Amino acid sequence: MVKIFFDFETTGCYWNFDAPVQIAAICEKDGEIIDSFNELCRTTVAISPQATKVHGITREMIKDKRGEAVVLRDFVRWIRNHNCDMLIGYNSKAFDLPMLEIRCAKFGIPGVSDIKHMDGYYNCVKLAKDRNYYNLKTILGRKWNLGAVAEVLGFNKDGAHDALTDVKMLRNIWNKVEHDYPDLIS
Repeated sequence: MVKIFFDFETTGCYWNFDAPVQIAAICEKDGEIIDSFNELCRTTVAISPQATKVHGITREMIKDKRGEAVVLRDFVRWIRNHNCDMLIGYNSKAFDLPMLEIRCAKFGIPGVSDIKHMDGYYNCVKLAKDRNYYNLKTILGRKWNLGAVAEVLGFNKDGAHDALTDVKMLRNIWNKVEHDYPDLIS
């Protein structure tokens, strides 16, 4: 089973208007990390001050990086080349995945929604909320950010809002939940 965990840091909080400035992913096969993807990218969409406050990425930091279209193309190719069975994100069905598809469409790049062999896309936060694993609803209330869930489950959240750090946290959370609740994706 090939799982790809992914995350974006973006220019703002609107999946249909903003753009990625960092794309990161980890590819895991049978429980072992076999590859990773992590790249800052230059975009023409202005980075909002609020976004920079969250992730620390500035226009200056991306000005000499490869362009968004090239990085997106390489990222989608990377996913396809790994014959991904499962694409896993943290609340990204509502954000990162639609942003990926809309930004790919903007540049004429085939997205990931048409990968035939992929079993599906899994949203870690939705599964955990729906099933109230670890009594997280009671513990966290409405605060379901990745760092809060990681902390409750005993994982280090230092460096949160760096896409690769977030992907590592996501992988840790997913693997713990999948281990403790074997019916996770049934």
